[in-house]
Amino acid sequence: MTAGWTLSAEQSRSLATLCGGNRAVLGVAAQVATRQRRSLEWHARSLDSVAAGRSQLPYFSPLLPICTESAQGPHVWCADGHRYIDAHMGYTSGILGHNPPEVVEGLRAALGRRPGAGYFVQEGVELAELVCELVPGLERVAFLHSGADAVTAALRLARAHTRRTLIAKFEGCYHGWHESGLVNTALTWAGRPGEGPLGSIVPEFATGGMPHSAGAEFLILPYGDALALELIERHASELAGVLLDPVPRFMMNDLAGAQAFTQRLRDLTAALNIPLIFDEVVTGFRLAPGGVAQAFGIRPDLSVFGKITAGLGVPLSMVGGRAELLSRASTAGLVGDYVGQKVWMSTTHAANSLALTASLLQLRSLRAAGPELFAPLDAHHAHIGEAVRRIAAELGIPVRLDGHARLYSMFSFQTDPPDPAALSAAAADAHNPARSYFRSFTPGNVRAARLLTLYLRLQGVYMETLPTLDLSAAHTADDAAQLVSGLETALGSMQRHGVFL
Repeated sequence: MTAGWTLSAEQSRSLATLCGGNRAVLGVAAQVATRQRRSLEWHARSLDSVAAGRSQLPYFSPLLPICTESAQGPHVWCADGHRYIDAHMGYTSGILGHNPPEVVEGLRAALGRRPGAGYFVQEGVELAELVCELVPGLERVAFLHSGADAVTAALRLARAHTRRTLIAKFEGCYHGWHESGLVNTALTWAGRPGEGPLGSIVPEFATGGMPHSAGAEFLILPYGDALALELIERHASELAGVLLDPVPRFMMNDLAGAQAFTQRLRDLTAALNIPLIFDEVVTGFRLAPGGVAQAFGIRPDLSVFGKITAGLGVPLSMVGGRAELLSRASTAGLVGDYVGQKVWMSTTHAANSLALTASLLQLRSLRAAGPELFAPLDAHHAHIGEAVRRIAAELGIPVRLDGHARLYSMFSFQTDPPDPAALSAAAADAHNPARSYFRSFTPGNVRAARLLTLYLRLQGVYMETLPTLDLSAAHTADDAAQLVSGLETALGSMQRHGVFL
C-alpha cells in the first residue's frame, strides 16, 4: 500500500489493521488512494507542521482524508477534482448547504467595508433580536466563538448566579473540548462505556491534560434514570446548574423519550430553583427554527447555540436565556463591576462583524423558509432509511440507519457474535440508554462502519470516518437516489469481500 502513495508509517499500520489482511479490501483502499493522490500529498505535508488539524482530529483521524478544494450546495470537490455528495455537512452545521447564495452575496457586500474584530456593529443587535424572536422564552444573548466557549460561559453564569460550584451533567454526553465537555463523555472519546454503579458514577476524563480538580466540579448522572432526579434532589444545595443535551446522540431514535425526560428535569430544577442549561449546539435552529423550546415546548434557563449560526463556517456561538442570568455579563464598563460577581465573557473575535453578518443572513433565510425548509430533508432521510432496510434484508447484512433526519444520523452495524460478558453487562444497563448505546461500538462494528466510508468514496459519497448521514436543505431527490445507489454498490461489495464474516 505504499508504492506511489505518501502514507505515514502510522497511517499504513492503521490501514493494514482496518483491512485485516483481506486482499479485496486492501484493493479498495488502493483504489481510494490512487483516486486522491493529491489529497494524500497534502496530508503528508500536514504531518510535519499541523497538530490536531482536520486530517488528524484526535481519535477520529480519517485514514485516507480528502483535501477539500471547493464546496457548493450539497457537494464538495477534492484537490484531485472529484465531486462528492456531502453527507457530513460540517457536523450538521450546513442546514442550507454549502455557500448558500443569499448568505454569500450579503457577506461579499460586507467584505472590504465592515470592520473586523473588536467593534460594536448593528448586525449584533439585529441578530440578537432575531434569535430572541425565534426561540421561545429567550430574553437576551451573548456572542462567543465556539460551542465549547458558550457552554463554558453558561456554566460560569450559572455559578455566578447561584454562588455555587457543582454542575450536574449526564454520562455519555459531549459538550465541547473544554473541561466541562470532556468528563464522562462517550465510548468514542474515552474508549469504553461508563462503568461502576449508577448511584456514584466516578468522574472520568476523556483526554490528557485535565486537572484532577476538574472532576470534583461535576456530579455525573445516569441519563433517563429516575436515580438522576434523586441525585439532583440530594445535592440541590450544592448545585449551580444542570447541563443537558436535550437530544443526546444515544436518544436520536427516541425523541419522545428525550422529551419526556427533559420535561421531568425541567419540572424538578424549576421546583428546586436550579438553573437548567440546554446544550443546543446541534438541536438549535435545526430540530425546529426555535430549537428545543419550540419543538418540545420546554424552556430552560440558559441555552447554548453554535454550528447553525455560523453561516459559511465563519465561527460564532451564543449563550442565551433569562435576562436575570445574562445580566451577570452586562456592565457599565467599570472595573468595579467585577467585584460584584459580574462574569467576564469576552474573546477578541467574539461578535466580529463578518461572523455576525453571516449568521444573521443564514437565520433570516431559515426564518423566511419556515417549516417547509425541513420537509424535503425529512423525506430524503426517510427514503434512504427505507432503502437501507431493503438492502439489509435482500443481502442479509446487519446494517441500519440510526438517528434523526435533522440531527445526528449514522449507519451502524451488528457484526460481532454475542459475547456472554457483554450481554450480561448490557442486560444490567438495559434501563440506561447511554451505556446500552455505546456498548454497540464493538471493534467489528466500528471496523465495518469505517470501511463503508472508503467503499462509498468510490461511489462519489463523502462521509466522516464513522459514516454519518447529515443532510441539508440543498440535497435533492437525485442526491438521495445517488446515495442509495452508492450504498447498494458499497454494501454489496463489502459482502462479497467478506467484511461481514
